[in-house]
Amino acid sequence: MQSTQQIRRQIQSTQNTSQITKAMEMVAASKMKKSQQAALLARPYAEAALNILQSVSQSVEPTKHCLLENREVQNLCLVVVTSDKGLCGGFNGNVLREAQKIIDKNKEKKISIIAIGKKAESYFKKRNDIFAVFNGIGDTVELRETLPISKLLIYEFTNKKYDKIVAVYNNFISTIKQDIKVKKLLPITRRSLEETVEEIEDMTKNEYIENNGIDYKFEPSASKVLCALLPNLVETQIYHVVLESNASEHSARMVAMKNATDNASEMLDDLKLLYNYIRQQKITQEISEISAGVAAQE
Repeated sequence: MQSTQQIRRQIQSTQNTSQITKAMEMVAASKMKKSQQAALLARPYAEAALNILQSVSQSVEPTKHCLLENREVQNLCLVVVTSDKGLCGGFNGNVLREAQKIIDKNKEKKISIIAIGKKAESYFKKRNDIFAVFNGIGDTVELRETLPISKLLIYEFTNKKYDKIVAVYNNFISTIKQDIKVKKLLPITRRSLEETVEEIEDMTKNEYIENNGIDYKFEPSASKVLCALLPNLVETQIYHVVLESNASEHSARMVAMKNATDNASEMLDDLKLLYNYIRQQKITQEISEISAGVAAQE
């Protein structure tokens, strides 16, 4: 049986751990609030932009723009979005498992990884071909921080290095729920536009952003406007993906640290109970020894 001194050390260590996890929970909650606000505020803008683009695409016949070109998929690019840090529960593990499933299903294709976050980089470093790595994206993401990613994707798809580009990331639903999303970024199709608009509409539930019945006039022509807007669509989608992942990360970390704090509290209760039990046993033993000594002297 453990000594009281050992149990006191465990109690002190658990108390220190509880203080750390509590502090990390509070920090994560603060970051989560900012990230959630940024993600939620960006959704109406993304929905409005996609609605306009969808309206333009319905006004013209399919163009020969390179970002709309459907090719036989021989070279697949996975954009895997994780965090730079750990201690966020199954946030990173779920994304990496989903990405690995896609890789296993497409073994006959050449697959390249664009890793966003150090966790994706370390996972795929020895498993697959990492084409590019983007780390250090801030807690409050701005569009300029994600522009290098979208420009790289557009350039590589335009030059036919990749035939299809897919993003795997955590989509923010609520503080306690994040879903894994697999979204096709390129090539852009009318159906993918419709699905993205429907998805954001479901998340925002914003009744004020409505595109039905609006008659747009395009200058110089609808097809030229469409070609000019398509790169902006990719930029918007990448920005939206990183925002959603960022909000999900801080939510997952806050929940993980809260669970760790609760577990530490339960462990402290068990250790204090055990400590009191052992101490009581020692007191009882000492009293018995004293009584036995007194009885022997008599």
